[in-house]
Amino acid sequence: MRAVAREIGGRTYEVSYDRTRELELLRRYRRSMSLTLAPALLASAVIGALIARKGLRPVEEIAATAARIGPDRLDERIAVDQLPAELSDLAATFNVMLDRLQESFRRLERFSADIAHELRTPVHALRNVAEVALRTSQTRADDREALAVCLESAGGLARLIDRLLFIARADSPRAVLELETIDLATELESLREFYEPVAAQTGVELVQLAVPPLPCRVDRTLLQRAIGNLITNALDHTPQCGRVSIAGTVEGGEVVISVTDTGSGIAAEHLPRIFDRFYRPDAARPSGGGCGLGLAIVKSFAELHGGRAEIASRPGQGTRVTLRLPAGGHDGTVTPT
Repeated sequence: MRAVAREIGGRTYEVSYDRTRELELLRRYRRSMSLTLAPALLASAVIGALIARKGLRPVEEIAATAARIGPDRLDERIAVDQLPAELSDLAATFNVMLDRLQESFRRLERFSADIAHELRTPVHALRNVAEVALRTSQTRADDREALAVCLESAGGLARLIDRLLFIARADSPRAVLELETIDLATELESLREFYEPVAAQTGVELVQLAVPPLPCRVDRTLLQRAIGNLITNALDHTPQCGRVSIAGTVEGGEVVISVTDTGSGIAAEHLPRIFDRFYRPDAARPSGGGCGLGLAIVKSFAELHGGRAEIASRPGQGTRVTLRLPAGGHDGTVTPT
């Protein structure tokens, strides 16, 4: 009940009305809203938590998969099919990264095993010769023969270590190149003359194809080593009366150097891995042969100069190895001095 009084013309008027029903209605409304909103808020919180949990479940699965991955479980991959579109691209990229890591670990394992094998051979040879010499040597000639064998094994071991050190330095992002501008035609001719006696001894013709004066900016020492490896490989696998040719030219802003032989060739299944360290096709692994680092050094030389190495071969017809280098040199990640 509410009353309102007002004085008009000397008279007082009072008006009152009953608000009991309205107040009761408001009380019931507040009670009903309290009974409705409390469970609704609770239900909303529970449902929101469930939705958030479900939404984060793919992230948790990705995290769990990443936590399981280790050196002995590099084959683990994230299941992309059941992920939402927002995370599928991320998971696919993560899987690609894992593929690269797995391949790198496999190559590292093979590399370590090959190093152990290659180092074990000359070390065992040194030990065996020393043991035999100690037991059976009776004359100075026997001692000299044993020392000669030890010296040969030590030389092979030193060459292997030197090549491994070169590849390790080439893999470093802080590798330093001593770049200088040289005439490629003159350099190739010098290399041909240097290896000419070896070619003549094996009955192989070593020629330099017509190369015009061709200035290029490279590390001269590394160039000599890379081309020397290619010539040595070509001579080793070219039969008597065969031919090894060296050529150089410019194609589309690239200096192109190629060494071609008429030797035994390489089967197609070996070509994708021929530049891998220590990889040697069975047919190219004669007793006393190289250690399988020659072409790996050639590839490292090309990549250090911002170029690439390519190979084409047909069994029984010969092999061509091509180096493509930037004509103006490469000053990217390496620091010339």
